[in-house]
Amino acid sequence: MEPTFPLFRLPENAILQVLQNMDPNQLLIISIVSNKTKHFVTSLVLRISNVEICISDMIILKVHIETFLLALIFYANSNDQNELLSVDITLPVSAYLPFENTRIQSSSQFNFSDWMNHIKTVFCFSKPPSVYFREGCERFEVQSLKTAIGNVDALSVPSQVTDAYSTEILKCFNTPNNLILERNPFEETHQIQQILIQNFKMFEFSSVCSLDDMLLFNSEKVRFTHPISQKQFNRFIKHWIRGSNIRLQYMALSIDKTGSVNREEYLNGIKWMGTNLDAKKEVRRKHRIDSDYVVQIKRKDGTSAVIVIESLQNVLYVRFIVLY
Repeated sequence: MEPTFPLFRLPENAILQVLQNMDPNQLLIISIVSNKTKHFVTSLVLRISNVEICISDMIILKVHIETFLLALIFYANSNDQNELLSVDITLPVSAYLPFENTRIQSSSQFNFSDWMNHIKTVFCFSKPPSVYFREGCERFEVQSLKTAIGNVDALSVPSQVTDAYSTEILKCFNTPNNLILERNPFEETHQIQQILIQNFKMFEFSSVCSLDDMLLFNSEKVRFTHPISQKQFNRFIKHWIRGSNIRLQYMALSIDKTGSVNREEYLNGIKWMGTNLDAKKEVRRKHRIDSDYVVQIKRKDGTSAVIVIESLQNVLYVRFIVLY
């Protein structure tokens, strides 16, 4: 039998000094022993910088604490024949710590919501987490997840789940700051339009996107992963010059080069100017872009923007950056 160390018989300042030299995995294990140990760990005032929740056929909770990563895995019952059946997350569940190769449970029998609240309290975190749904997530009831997690900062909805489940995710987690939507799950046009007009900080959309859809976007940053045509890009820029998409700061998209692609077509009818070397360097540095092709345009209110184009195989990668 390994010798034990009577940690909690030490004076309080000595206990805290020992705890300060432990990593978050060890601190979490200690914090669930009792209210006293929870108080000691909380008094260290460790700060979570970010929380990510990945939901597939299991739930992986990634907690970034200063330079450390605390990872917890729930519902990963690989030997359970019923592992793909629905899960009641209101029931008690143990947490697996992969970095410690151990499974833990509180004496008070935490369910998933209790684990979330405990971690937020112990590591002094009140900001909304980022939630990424993945293939296999349909075994979890969305409203139960919303109740346990609350509001989210970032939300990712995958293409591998049914339209009905995607719609339920968007209905329950309806106030993210950042949204990644891999597929349009709606049957009616007005339903997806209600998503497009929201004031996201960042919106990524992987479905086919018409010019009308582009003009509805009210996000600060937009990324389209499905290619558009030169003509559509040209028409969008002309609308922006006249005053559309006033909140837009950054847009990334691609143009398919299966046909002929030339500057005259996607800048046809648009007044543009070249940029000097220093301006090019600043744009490339700030936005981490490796391209020498940078042109500048202005909208009617005097706001400037640059169009940066990188060519790779059969695709033109376009960055539209508004300068403030």
